[in-house]
Amino acid sequence: MAGDPASDDPAPVPPGAAPPPDAAPPADPPSAAPPPSAAPPPSAAPASKSRAASLPGARTRRSALLVSLGGWQSRRRAVVLVLAFLAPCAVIAVSVVSILKDTERPSETPPPASAVASPLPPPSAAPPAVALPAPPAASATASPPPSALTPLEVGDAGPSDFYEATDDGEPNEPKNTPPKPPKRYASVQQAAAESCSTASVEKLSRQIIEQARCLKPNAFVLLPARPNLVVAPNVFPYLEAGARNQLLRVLDANPSRRMTLNSALRTVAQQYLVSRWAAGKRCGVPLATKPGESNHEIGTALDVAEPAQWRKDLEAHDFRWLGASDRVHFDYKGSSAPPSSTTDVLAFQILWNRNHPTDTLPTDGRYSSATEQRLRKAPAEGFPLGPRCGKAKRP
Repeated sequence: MAGDPASDDPAPVPPGAAPPPDAAPPADPPSAAPPPSAAPPPSAAPASKSRAASLPGARTRRSALLVSLGGWQSRRRAVVLVLAFLAPCAVIAVSVVSILKDTERPSETPPPASAVASPLPPPSAAPPAVALPAPPAASATASPPPSALTPLEVGDAGPSDFYEATDDGEPNEPKNTPPKPPKRYASVQQAAAESCSTASVEKLSRQIIEQARCLKPNAFVLLPARPNLVVAPNVFPYLEAGARNQLLRVLDANPSRRMTLNSALRTVAQQYLVSRWAAGKRCGVPLATKPGESNHEIGTALDVAEPAQWRKDLEAHDFRWLGASDRVHFDYKGSSAPPSSTTDVLAFQILWNRNHPTDTLPTDGRYSSATEQRLRKAPAEGFPLGPRCGKAKRP
């Protein structure tokens, strides 16, 4: 209403009349204003500004996270590389420690099957002939005692650990060589050409020794066992009676000292082998006496592996040292020694004639060319017909 003081509407102007001078121009009609919906919402601008303000912080945090991840991956790669380097080093260190412990630990050789099958007797139960008395402390050159000192039986075959090359024809056989199965030879000549051991004519040599002992019982006398005597393999422990008795006196006077006998009696068949080896520079034999001329064939020579330890005592009992040319060799020159004879050659001639009645040899004990020709053909395994006189009674 026009007269209502509470109303703010202006008074209507009559048509054609000018508006009052102090009156304000009329306001724009309501339709000219934009609709309320067209205006942006009051909260839109602040939200947009908030997101825009928050974008740099997000990027910063994301960059920091990426940097942190990159540093962790670098550290992980470094750790993996260190572990990859340390792992083989640790394995190598463990292996080295294990090897050192194994080398420091004493080697244990497994016992042979025979020893496992049957328990060994206590040391006190061993026979007195096996135990060797300990050598005196003053003897600096004494060799350590072997595990078994029982002398070998006559002509025991097998490689020798004691052979040295001598000018009287001992073959220089390899040391610490496992035994090989024996090879059989048809003749003495084949054994000389294909073997390097006097054991190749062992059976024939046994027949010669038995026949010679039948002819002259004191020519070849068996050397009895002694605790301080070691007989090397392939050695016949026979000596002439006088040489044997003097050698026993030397051994019994020195019970704490060991003697290794590398050679004693040698038959004509064995001497033929070593003479052929020396002639052909074979088997480590530099020199050898001709068959029928060696003192080994008559039982008055022996080869000792420890000549320096025994020389003084042997020379005091009528043995003569041959010298530096054959330092292991000693000859017995006592009053009871027989003259140079060839009992073994005579024994061979008798055996040959017994087995070849139509091709006989003179039984004179001389090593002639005819005897050598028959010896070459003789069977290394022995004659079919052996000694007839029987086994001579041993003293």
